[in-house]
Amino acid sequence: MTDHRSSWSIGARLTLWYSLVLLAGLALFGAGIWIVVTHSLTATIDETLAARARGLATEIQNEYKPSKPYHLAEELSEYAEVSPDGNLIEVRDPQGEILLGGRVAAATANKHYRTLESETKVQGRTYRILVAAPLEGTELTLRRLREVLLWATPLVLLIGSLGGYWMSRRALQPVDALTRAAQTIGIENLSQRLEVPAAGDELQRLSETWNGMLERLEAAVKRLSQFTADASHELRTPITLIRATAELTLRRERSAETYREALKHIMDETDRTARLIEDLLSLARADAGLPGWPLDRVELTPLVRDVCEQGQILAQERQLEISTEAPEQPVYVDANDPALRRLLLLLVDNALKYTPAGGHITVSVALDSSGPTVTVSDTGIGIPDAALPHVFERFYRVDESRNREAGGAGLGLSIAQWIAERHHARLEAESVVGQGSAFRVRFPQV
Repeated sequence: MTDHRSSWSIGARLTLWYSLVLLAGLALFGAGIWIVVTHSLTATIDETLAARARGLATEIQNEYKPSKPYHLAEELSEYAEVSPDGNLIEVRDPQGEILLGGRVAAATANKHYRTLESETKVQGRTYRILVAAPLEGTELTLRRLREVLLWATPLVLLIGSLGGYWMSRRALQPVDALTRAAQTIGIENLSQRLEVPAAGDELQRLSETWNGMLERLEAAVKRLSQFTADASHELRTPITLIRATAELTLRRERSAETYREALKHIMDETDRTARLIEDLLSLARADAGLPGWPLDRVELTPLVRDVCEQGQILAQERQLEISTEAPEQPVYVDANDPALRRLLLLLVDNALKYTPAGGHITVSVALDSSGPTVTVSDTGIGIPDAALPHVFERFYRVDESRNREAGGAGLGLSIAQWIAERHHARLEAESVVGQGSAFRVRFPQV
């Protein structure tokens, strides 16, 4: 089912929004211009009318003579003849008689005139003044302004929309180029990277983000490929041994003791395969980025003693000694008890595998200014300096044959490091060939 909401391109939608905003702006601008011009023209007419009314009031006050009442009408008539729009002046005496004009009211009845009425007093006599001004010029100006706005607005909108569309297309061209480049990158060429424009803008950040994602994806694919290949190799060996042992045993009749030895060999390889599968599942959960375990306040010393007691049985079988060293005061860490036990058991098991008979393994607890630490040290064969940086890598073995004899798959230390990271701790390794190794877990301060 097609989503019609995405049928318009970003450039078209940007142009539409730009056009709507521009239209709203032009409408507001046109309305503002109309209001300002109308108010300005009206104010000019009002000022002119007020000035004419003041001039008439001055004329009345200057020319009024009680002994010659007719004299005022003559003077006002002469004043009107020399004044612009003199025929649009009306003056009435206190009795309401017209001294000047008389046709103003009739002329202004069609509403194409603007009028102003005022009064002036001379020696207690009140004269009413009415002046008017035609609105033809103002209406013509406003009509032409309206025509200009009505014609200019669509033209400006069209030009602005075309310009906005061109600008949006030009602005989105680098995005299209990035999209086309990204579409060419697949699982077979994850090492390819997008070109990063040195613009210091959003496009540069987008390109850098894409390249960062491709880098992480490439690393993840490489880890997955390596993990799959190593897991297939590790699983193939025990399955081949089990199959070969069963085929050889079934080729002919054998004694009951031979059958028991074959079944024991098959059972040992099955146990080893089960442990390998469990380790692989643990690493798969680690790669999946599952949420961390709930951490509680745990005292290290009792937990370390329990772990040493569990390792004591294997130590006795291999003629090894295992001991615990811990301070008298309690040492606490924020940890998940089962996960922390597994971490220490993995380190103890690693020490047991590579310590010859008669050796000694020590699990010590310490607390210093940097935080709590647990150290598993042994008097084993040690790790060469060249191999030490790689001991936490998956399926890494210092000696392939020696690891096979010890039953290791090269995953224990990788799992231990993952558990340490989930506890916000650091797992460090120190070793001297022929003298032993020490693996130290540094916890953050509680």
